[in-house]
Amino acid sequence: MSSAVGERRAAPRRWPLVAIWGGAAVLVVVAFLVTVAALNATVYSAGGFARGYVDAVDRGDVSSALTLAGVEVTDDLDDSLLDVPSLGGLADVHQVSELELGDGTRTVTLGYTLDGVAGESQFVVREAGTRFGFFRQWSFAQSPTATIDVTPRNDPRFEVDGRRVTTTGGDVTTRFTVLAPSRFELSHDSTYLHAEPVEVSAASVSSTTAVAVDIRPRASFAEVLQTQLDSQLDRSCVTQKVLLPAGCPFGRQVDDRVIGEPAWSMVTHPTVAVVPSSTPGQWLVDEAPGTAHLVVEAQSLFDGRVYTIDEDVPFTVSYTMTIAPDDTLSFQ
Repeated sequence: MSSAVGERRAAPRRWPLVAIWGGAAVLVVVAFLVTVAALNATVYSAGGFARGYVDAVDRGDVSSALTLAGVEVTDDLDDSLLDVPSLGGLADVHQVSELELGDGTRTVTLGYTLDGVAGESQFVVREAGTRFGFFRQWSFAQSPTATIDVTPRNDPRFEVDGRRVTTTGGDVTTRFTVLAPSRFELSHDSTYLHAEPVEVSAASVSSTTAVAVDIRPRASFAEVLQTQLDSQLDRSCVTQKVLLPAGCPFGRQVDDRVIGEPAWSMVTHPTVAVVPSSTPGQWLVDEAPGTAHLVVEAQSLFDGRVYTIDEDVPFTVSYTMTIAPDDTLSFQ
C-alpha cells in the first residue's frame, strides 16, 4: 500500500515540466512573430525591396534586376541596353522616405551617390502577396527605368560593355531604355574608326540623359587609302598611253595632232586626309593636290611644226566613302 501512495504522490511532479515546455513553446512563437515583424519592416519591406533591386543593378546582376523590375527585353533597338550590366558606382544608399498613396501602392524614395554625384530615385511599388504565408512580397507599379539619348556622330555604330549597337544612321539620336540608377561607358572601335570612351549615367528613374559618341577616323584609315591611291596612280593611271587615262584624276587635252604615245609619270602624289562629309555615315577624302608629268610628241595643225609637250599637269583628288557594318569600304 505504501508503494501505491508513493506513486500517487509522485504524479504531480510532471506538471512543472509541462509548464516549462509550454512556456518555451510560447517564447519560440513570440520570437518567431517578432522576427517576422522585424523582417517585414526591413528586408521584406517596400524599402527593402527597392534596395534589393538597386543593389542588383549596381553589382551588374542584370538577370536579377530585370526579374525584380518585371521588365522583359525585346528585340527592339530601344531595348538594346536593358540587359547591359551597369558599371556600378553607387554608394551611401539610404531610404529617404516612404509614402502610402491610398490605392494599394506606395512610393519609396532612395538617396545615394552615383559615381560621386548625389542623387535620388522614387520607386512606386505595390504588395504582391506573401512568401511562405508570412513575409510580404512587392512588385513595381511603375517600371524603374530611365532613358538615354545616344547620338553616334559620323557612324551609326557604337559599343557598350563590348556589345556592338547599330542605330538607324550616323548623327541620328536614338532613345534607349535602361534600368535606373545605372552607369555605362560608350565607345567605338572598328577597323577604320575610333571614339574615345564617354560615360553616361541614368541617375534616377524616369530621367532622360543625352550623350554623343564622337567617332573619328583612325590614322590607319588615311594610310590605307594613301596606299590604295598611290597604287592606282602608279599602276593603273601612268601606265596608260593616252592623253586622258580612264578612271584617273588627271589628263591633258591637245588641240594639235598627237604623233607619239603619251608617257605619263608621277611628280607628286596627293596626300590623303579623311574627314567626315556633310552626309552622316559618309567619309570624304578632301581635295588633295597632286602633280603628274606628260611627255608626248605633237604636230601643229597650223604650220606642221613638230614639237614636244613636256610639262607638269596639276590635278586634285576628292571622293567619298561609306563603311559597311563589316568594315568594307565603298567608294563614290
